[in-house]
Amino acid sequence: MVFPVDFGWLQTLIVVLFVIGIALLVTALLKARRVGMRAMIGRGAGAASVLLVAVLVLWVTTLLQSFLGLTGEVKAAHVVAKSVADSPHTLDVELTLFGDGNHAEQHQTYRIEGDMWVLQANIVELEPWVNALGFHSGYKVTRIYGQRLDGVAVKQNQFLLNGSDQDFFEDMRKQDWTTRPFVRSAYGNAVISVPGTYDVFISRDAIKTRPV
Repeated sequence: MVFPVDFGWLQTLIVVLFVIGIALLVTALLKARRVGMRAMIGRGAGAASVLLVAVLVLWVTTLLQSFLGLTGEVKAAHVVAKSVADSPHTLDVELTLFGDGNHAEQHQTYRIEGDMWVLQANIVELEPWVNALGFHSGYKVTRIYGQRLDGVAVKQNQFLLNGSDQDFFEDMRKQDWTTRPFVRSAYGNAVISVPGTYDVFISRDAIKTRPV
């Protein structure tokens, strides 16, 4: 599972304000033990003001993220899908899964049964306030398979990508999420398209594609 991080100046400001506020509270407590509560009141009020500003900045950032999608999208894959000549309901799908600091880029071609290709991903949607701190929702591209335009079920098994996603759905069934305070929801999501060349993106809550 990949959790991209986009830590910009706004997230830096929030962290700095929180650190300053906590530092002021700690020093006020230490000084109050030596010279009395008057020192605590002055310095503590300043610390509370800084923490309040940090909370307000986080709140405003969360609102902006919710309505404007400030966390943006992550380009997760590139797809080139072509119909196979003299082989009805068959596609050759050239799939590139982009890597990151912890995962290498993958490139492979799959022959799938169908008139449309389907790319599926696991999505862990984070709470908006977590997105506002610069953390993108988690994702893992897990399956590729085909569908027919006439609705007839294909006989080919799905291709699993990046290992099995069985543990993900077992955790979903058990509702066993160790990061529950930060997670809004977790689910499988898929994009379906016809032959062509596409870039595939992961947004805050979905997988989507755009023709190149």
